[in-house]
Amino acid sequence: MEAGKKSCPYCAEVIMTEAILCKHCQSDLRQKIRISPGWPRPSERRSDLGSKIVAGIFIAITLYVVFDFYVSNTSENKERTQAREAAERCREEVDSYSGPEVGKNIVADVCRKLEDELRKSLSHSP
Repeated sequence: MEAGKKSCPYCAEVIMTEAILCKHCQSDLRQKIRISPGWPRPSERRSDLGSKIVAGIFIAITLYVVFDFYVSNTSENKERTQAREAAERCREEVDSYSGPEVGKNIVADVCRKLEDELRKSLSHSP
């Protein structure tokens, strides 16, 4: 080997004696512990941990969204939503009714009965 040159302890390529970073495998030659070329360097392990944390957070958020979507689309929840919409439409009819007061009172009574029946039928569920 030429004077002023040595072999990289990681990849065995010829490098300058004064080199602190191998130009072939990018290994830090100042390290006291010799790491095999197949092993990740400490800086790679840190970034690998960071990417695992980000991936874990992403998976957790995805699972939360999927679970929320599933729960919101159950048949019981659909029934509650439909009942709420029916009661709202009934109230809108009472508010927009322009006929005689007796007719408005009848529509309002029917709406109250509808809401009571819906509450009774859905009260068994949590």
